Amino acid sequence: MPTNTEAWVARADSLKLEQVTYADLAADEVLVDIVAASVCHSDVRAAQGVFHMKPPLILGHEGSGYVRQIGSGVNYVKTGDAVILAFTSCGDCRRCREGREPYCDRMYELNFTGRRDDGAQPVTDGRGESVNGLFFGQSSMSRVALVRERSCVKVEGDVGKDELRVFASLGCGVQTGAGAILNIAKPAEGSCIAIFGGGAVGLSAIMAARPSRPALLLLVDNSKTKLDMIPKKLLEGVQILNSADFSHDDLVAKLKSLTPDNRGMDFALDCVGHEAVTNAAYESLDKLGMVLTIGGSATARPRFATERNLVNGLTIRGTHQGDSVPRQMIPQLIERWRGGDFPFDQLLTQFKFEELQKAIDEMHDGRVIKPLLVT
Repeated sequence: MPTNTEAWVARADSLKLEQVTYADLAADEVLVDIVAASVCHSDVRAAQGVFHMKPPLILGHEGSGYVRQIGSGVNYVKTGDAVILAFTSCGDCRRCREGREPYCDRMYELNFTGRRDDGAQPVTDGRGESVNGLFFGQSSMSRVALVRERSCVKVEGDVGKDELRVFASLGCGVQTGAGAILNIAKPAEGSCIAIFGGGAVGLSAIMAARPSRPALLLLVDNSKTKLDMIPKKLLEGVQILNSADFSHDDLVAKLKSLTPDNRGMDFALDCVGHEAVTNAAYESLDKLGMVLTIGGSATARPRFATERNLVNGLTIRGTHQGDSVPRQMIPQLIERWRGGDFPFDQLLTQFKFEELQKAIDEMHDGRVIKPLLVT
């Protein structure tokens, strides 16, 4: 039977808690009682109408909770299981079969249309009008979320509600930053690594890179407020550079000067998506260096010189979700966290579920790194 719940609905002119109704479960869907949902900049962009899925929509793509009900075709989870929610994928296309789920051939339709395979929209508001759900397969800023089965990552073993709340934040930005290091860069000991952007994605990359014992691990940001806010434990062994103090050419020179013999960086991660940042990252590279573009912008047009790429063997690489397969990456990050090597929980500030606007405002003003809404 249909399920009624309360969810954060973004409309063209408002963002508020509303009553919504889910249609009967499809075979591959799950109902999840949400215990927490963290806030990502993609949620804010979606609410503003400048992301793939447009309002009206239920926000949320980093959630966790307990399975309430499963569809007739679900076999990965059962009622009562603790789950973390991430993006979804089809599981059947060429990329999914290769274990490269972030590049699923059906990524857009499954994560950003709000429709089932039969074209139906399963969510309506209090007036009976359709609302986009299934955002990243989950729309988890809901008391109860309607979720595609393949968005679920089951948490094995004993897990308390407080831990499960913290784990909500692993579903997108954290696994993206960590995955960029662990899945793509895979830095050797003694590498020089620059991370541009001191938000949740960049700091997750920092945490993932530190155990590789780099010769230089550098965090670059242009906001003193943001840099001052970062917990000191996350910055152990990390050099800090405020790029607001430099012109472009001076910044590139400074970056190189921090490396042995002014060689430049082995890896430079742009977690911002601004072309000036990408340009500086690119120009700071050593021979055989790699730029990883993680932050996204539809208008950024960075400059890359093909001759320099050729002569120096440079790599320019984009990544979606840090190339992470959630059911592999998220358990790995939990294990690292429990072992003390990945203290991502220090990125989080908890807010009541009703305080989404306050959480967004504080994130925008640089007072918190990653808000976590708890039910």
